[in-house]
Amino acid sequence: MNQPNNNKAHGSAITTFVGGIVILLAVLFLLVKLATSGYYSDVQESSQSATETRIMPAGSIAMGDGTPVGERTGEQIFNKICIQCHAADSLVPNSPKITHNNEWAPRIAQGLDMLFTHALNGFKAMPAKGGAADLTDDELKRAIVYMTNQSGGNFEAPAVGAASDAAATDASGAAAASDTAAAPAAAPVAVAGGADGKKVFEGLCMACHGADSAIPFSPKITHNADWTERLKQGKATLVKHAIEGFTNPKGGVMPPKGGNANLTDAEVEAAVVYMANQSGGNF
Repeated sequence: MNQPNNNKAHGSAITTFVGGIVILLAVLFLLVKLATSGYYSDVQESSQSATETRIMPAGSIAMGDGTPVGERTGEQIFNKICIQCHAADSLVPNSPKITHNNEWAPRIAQGLDMLFTHALNGFKAMPAKGGAADLTDDELKRAIVYMTNQSGGNFEAPAVGAASDAAATDASGAAAASDTAAAPAAAPVAVAGGADGKKVFEGLCMACHGADSAIPFSPKITHNADWTERLKQGKATLVKHAIEGFTNPKGGVMPPKGGNANLTDAEVEAAVVYMANQSGGNF
């Protein structure tokens, strides 16, 4: 007599169980949908911006001040790189400090091309391009011009901009070709009978050895007292120091050939003889 009632109760329990599972699955689906809703978007949104955003790397950074390589000014490069050694208050030894005109005078006398060559290839303790390998030639020149023109120089910096840079490169190439073609006419200064020491002095040595030079530890021409001990060493020793470079134990460094590698040994010797004979010597 109770069999129908038991079947009805069994069927009701199954229905309730299945319904509970369906409800649970529905709740889980809605929770997952809610949690991941930020990852879905309208497939119709395929603009260039949207596409670039979807395929971009996980992270991206902008280096420096965002100025493209090749278009940075001399001041920007100085403030980012050169300032470490060439700041007015830098403690790095043997590096000319910006606005310290006396430190730059002998370097400026060498000309922009020589300064660029030293900066490009490295010079003594200075690494090539100051350690910034991404600097273009024009950017390096701008940095040099910025520092020198703040320190008594008067050079012209390459213009900023792709077109200007290309024009500057073409001009440099033309100038190099012109210099090569005119090499015989641009031979080292000389006069009949040998090199002209006075002209070499006035073109280079004067910056450090001029009578009124502010460069410390360098003997000044006509200041006989500065030269007395040096003259005792003899002409051969003085010429050797001038050609090979010399570090004064009391301070100061004389670079080989005064920093101008284009000078011949004969020209260096003539300059030494000129200065020494103007200062109590008799070579």
